[in-house]
Order: sequence, then C-alpha cells, then structure tokens
Amino acid sequence: MKKRVVVILAVLALLAAGVAAARVLTGGSLPMPEQAENVERTTSDKMAEAEGEGDKSGEEAAPENSVEEPAGTPVTMAEAPVFTTTTEGGFTVTAPDAFLQTQELADVESAVAKLSASGNTVCVALVDLETRRGLWLNADELMYPASSIKAAYCLYLYEANGGSGGMSATVEDALVNSSNDSYRNLYFAYGLSGFEAWLGRVGGISLDPYRAQQLYPDVSANALAAVWEEFWRFMTSDSAGASELAGYLSRTTSSPIGEELRDTCDVWSKPGWYPLDEYDIPATNDAGVIDSETGPYAMVILTDVSSDLESIKPLIRALDAAHTKMCGDDVAYYEE
Repeated sequence: MKKRVVVILAVLALLAAGVAAARVLTGGSLPMPEQAENVERTTSDKMAEAEGEGDKSGEEAAPENSVEEPAGTPVTMAEAPVFTTTTEGGFTVTAPDAFLQTQELADVESAVAKLSASGNTVCVALVDLETRRGLWLNADELMYPASSIKAAYCLYLYEANGGSGGMSATVEDALVNSSNDSYRNLYFAYGLSGFEAWLGRVGGISLDPYRAQQLYPDVSANALAAVWEEFWRFMTSDSAGASELAGYLSRTTSSPIGEELRDTCDVWSKPGWYPLDEYDIPATNDAGVIDSETGPYAMVILTDVSSDLESIKPLIRALDAAHTKMCGDDVAYYEE
C-alpha cells in the first residue's frame, strides 16, 4: 500500500514539473484550442500577404519576352537606294541590299536550279519599268524564241502601219491562238526586212543574215524585255491600234504568265514552245508585261526545256514575288 502511494506521488510530481517547464518555455499559460487556431490563421494570413506583395512586384516588372522596337525611322524597299550585285547563283540583281537576304530571291534561284538540273539553259530578264530594278540571268544569250517572237512582229506591224493594215483577224489568230499559219500570212504580206531593222533598234541586237530571214530568229531575254517595254510605251500612248493589240495580248491562250497572274494583275503576254526533235531547237518560253500593285514590269523566261509550259510556273510565281518584295513597302532597314 505504501509503495503504491509513493508511486502515485512520484507521477504527480513529474506532471507538475512538466507543466511548470511548459510555462517557462511559452512565457505564460499554454494556449487553448481556439487560441491555437487563431495563431495558425495569423501565420497563414502573413504568408498570403507576402505572396500578394510578390505578385504586385511581378506585375510592375516588364515582361521577360517583350520585343524592343528597332531604333530609327523605317525605310521601305521602295524608298531604299539600289545597288547592282551578282549573286553566287549567277543572277545580276539591281535592288536594295536588303533584298539579297530575302526568301523571295532564294525562291527564284531555287526555281532556276530545278529547271536547269538536267543541263537545261534558263535565261531570265525581269525589269521594273519605272524604277529599273530587276533580276537577270544569262540575259544576253541568244535562244530560240518559238512563238514568243510573234508578239514582237505584231508590235512592229502596228507601229509601222498605224494598226493591223486590215489584217486584224489574222493578227488575233496569230497571237491569241498562236496560229503558225496566220503568222506566216503576216510574213507574206509584210516581209521581214523592216522587222529586222526594228528589232535591232528596239531590242539592241543584230541578227545574222541567215536568222534574219527566218520567221523565228534567235533572240535574248534582254531583247525581248526591251520589246515588251516598247509595247508598254505603245499601249499607254494612245497610238492607233494600241488598244486593239493590247486586247489580243491580254487573252493569249496557254500563257503560263497569264494563267498564274491574270487573276490579280493586268497581263499582256505571248508564250512559245517547241518539242525536242530532229531540228534540235527545244523551247519552253513566256514573256510579257505585268501591271502589278507595285508597278509595271517586264518578265521574260527563255529555256531549252522541251515543250513543257507547266515547268516554268514555279519560276513565274517566284519572280512575281521577288518584284513585289524589291519594289514594295516591306522595311529594308532603320535609319537613325
């Protein structure tokens, strides 16, 4: 019995010592459950306030991915000075320096590379008729023009005679339908000697005596570009027969330039094509004037690809995009 009383007293003494120690550590009485909840709630509130202050400071900071505007005044491609450069791909380019780094130029060179991959020759002349900006490749090389030359002959005829000379239906058939018989009938009526002199004056080329007497004399891309520039001058001068000739050339059939661009631009063009045969004069050509939103320009493509007009459509699209780029409103650089 005494032992039990002693044990109980010892336990009570230990409990009393524990309570006293707790009071010393907490500086007073232990909190009741409600008080403990209040302490926890106060701590949470402080943490929330700290997080809120962090959010506010984040809102005031500038976004990490913000893009800084370039300094200076923007200068567009149309406003920028031009320079003449030869690219690694062999193109002569007259355009702002910024054009040389564009995807549009790369697309032109890529389209030419595909056409010439099998060893074919590709000649290009693209020239803006107002600014003289442009692209040229093998532009002085003489090529077989096929029916593309018919536009040049008919332009000569209209300038020399103040119209068709009573052969409107024949001219229309030769141009719109590319009739070889109608073209030959024009030759029988007017000959070639006057055309030879006219082509030398307008196109800046001298035909050798043999080719000068042919219905389809070899010409260069530069010469045909000059012919189409002369057509633009003639068409816009209100000369006799100008609207009639323009009407025919605006609806030539089979023209890749027309098929690609007539939905968005006024186009006057004349294609030419010939298959590879015993005469060995294969050709896939098109040439004309395009009156685009960024100004009128001449486009000439002469190749020795065998009669495949579809094959030059990617190059036509690329050249049109290149003209838009070099003469348009995209920023070339910023001027301080």
